[in-house]
Amino acid sequence: MFRRSVTKLVGTAVAWVIIALAQGSVVSLRAEPSGNPVFRVSGPSQRMEMVVNTSRTLTLPYKIPRLVVQNQDLVDATPLSASQIQVFARRAGITSLNLWADDGSVHTVDVVVTGDARELERLLQMQFPDAELHVQPVAQSVILSGFVPSADVVSSVLRIAEAYYPKVINNLRIGGVQQIALKVKVMEVSRTKLRKLGFDWAQLSGNNFIVQTVSGTIGSVAAAATGATPSAVGTGNETVSFGIVDGNSAFFGFIEMLQQNNLVKVLAEPVLTTTSGRPASFHSGGEFPIIVPQSLGTMSIEYREFGTRLDFVPIVLGNGDLRLEVRPSVSEIDGARSATINGISVPGIRTRWVDTAVEMKVGQTYALAGLIQHRVEAENRGIPWLADLPWVGAAFRRVVEQNNEIELLIMITPEFVGAMDSDEVPRQGPGTSTRSPNDGDLYIRGRLEVPISGAIETSPHEESHTEAANPSVFKQSQEIETVKRTGYVTPSGFTTSQETRRLPPVVIDATTKKRARRRPSGAERKPVIRMVGPLGYESLR
Repeated sequence: MFRRSVTKLVGTAVAWVIIALAQGSVVSLRAEPSGNPVFRVSGPSQRMEMVVNTSRTLTLPYKIPRLVVQNQDLVDATPLSASQIQVFARRAGITSLNLWADDGSVHTVDVVVTGDARELERLLQMQFPDAELHVQPVAQSVILSGFVPSADVVSSVLRIAEAYYPKVINNLRIGGVQQIALKVKVMEVSRTKLRKLGFDWAQLSGNNFIVQTVSGTIGSVAAAATGATPSAVGTGNETVSFGIVDGNSAFFGFIEMLQQNNLVKVLAEPVLTTTSGRPASFHSGGEFPIIVPQSLGTMSIEYREFGTRLDFVPIVLGNGDLRLEVRPSVSEIDGARSATINGISVPGIRTRWVDTAVEMKVGQTYALAGLIQHRVEAENRGIPWLADLPWVGAAFRRVVEQNNEIELLIMITPEFVGAMDSDEVPRQGPGTSTRSPNDGDLYIRGRLEVPISGAIETSPHEESHTEAANPSVFKQSQEIETVKRTGYVTPSGFTTSQETRRLPPVVIDATTKKRARRRPSGAERKPVIRMVGPLGYESLR
C-alpha cells in the first residue's frame, strides 16, 4: 500500500516537472520585442529580432567566459561586462550566437536582422492617418499590407514606397463596401405636329386634257374613248377626291389635306450592380440583320444591336465619393431612316447615348445629359407665278409644315448595395402572382392569365362583442396589402413607399373563428366576393 502511494506521488511529480519544462521551452522560444534595448537570456534557445544599424544588450544571470558569432558579417558582439554583451546589427539576415556560462551550460540566441523601414512607416502614417498600413522589408524589396480607405490612396502609397525600395509588393486592401448599383433613367418625350394641304386636278374634254400634279396625288388619267367615260386614278396620298363627269367632259379633283399629331415617350430604367474598378455592361433589346455589299456583287449580313444598353465603371474614392465612367444608350429601329439596296430595304437606327465621367456622392442623383430641341420644317411647292396668286393660287401649290419638339433627360443614382439575407427575399416576383387560365377563363372570358389572390381572415381578438353575437358577419381585413408600381402584389410584411389598399371583405364565423360558407335560402342571394388581381381586372369567385 505504501509502495503504491509513493509510486503515484513520484509519477505526479515527474508529470509536473515535464509540463513545467515544456512551458519553459515554449516561453524561451518566443522573441522579445525588438524595441527593448536589453535582451535577457533565460533559456537554452531563444530568438531575438533586430533592425539594421541598431544594437541590443544581452544579459545572463551567469558569467560568460566564451562567445561565438556564426556570421560576423551580419552582427558584431562586444563584451561590456562579465555577464553582458552588446550586439550590433550590420546587415539584414539570420545568424546565431552561442553563449557559454561559467557552469558549463550553453545558450543559443537566433538573431533575425531586418531592414530599416521605420522612416518609411512613419512617413506613411503621417501622410495617410486614416489608413492602417504595415511595412515589412524583405531583402531588396518591401511588403505593404493593411487597409486603405479608398482606391486612389493605393497609388500614392506605392509611389512613396518605391522611393525607398526598388520593388514593392502590394498586399493592400480597400476597406468599406465595394459593390455599387447604378440606377439610370433615360426619359424622352417627342411631339410632332404635321399640317399639309395640296390640290391636284385634271380637266378632260374628249381627247383634250389639262392635268396639274404639284402634290403628286394623281396617278393616271384616261380621256374619253368611243363608248367610254373619262377617268382618273389617284396615288393613294389623297385624302379627298371628287369628280364631275358630263358625257365626254370631266373634272377630277384630288385634295391632300391632313393634320397629324404624333407623341412618343421613352422611359428606360436599367439597373446594374458591380464591384469597384470592374467594368459592367447591361443590354436589353436584340439584334437585327443588315445587308452589307461586298466585292464582285456579293452580299453579307451583319447584325446591329438595338434596345437599352448600359456600360459603366465605378471607382470608390472613399468618404462616400465615387468616380463613374458611364455610357448609357437607348436605340430603336426607325423605318423612316431606311435605305434600299438592290431592292431590299435596310432600316435605320435612332440612338440616344452619352459617354462621360463624373464624381459624386453615393445616393445622390446626377443629371448626365439633357436635350431640348425644337425643329420646324416647312415646304411651299407650286407652279411659278400661279402659286403666288391670292386665293386662286391654292389650286396650284402644296404647303407642308412639321413641328418637332424633343425633351431628353438622362439621370444616374449610384448606391452601395449588398446581398440580401434569406428573410429579406421577396416572396413574389414578376409572373408569380398570376397563373395560366383554365378553359372557362380562356375560351369564355378571353383571359390570358388569371391573378392569384386570396382572402385574409382577422384574428379573434380583433372582433367586437357585437360581431361575436352574430354567427357570421362580414369584416374588413385589417391587414394591408402593398402594391408595387409594376402592378405585382408584394406580400404583407414588406413595406414600401407605394400606395396601399385593403383586401375585400370576407365571411368570418364567430364560433369557429374561421371562414364561413353561407348557403342561400329562398330569395337570399349568394354573396359575391370580389378579388382584384394585380393586373387590374376582377375575378368573381
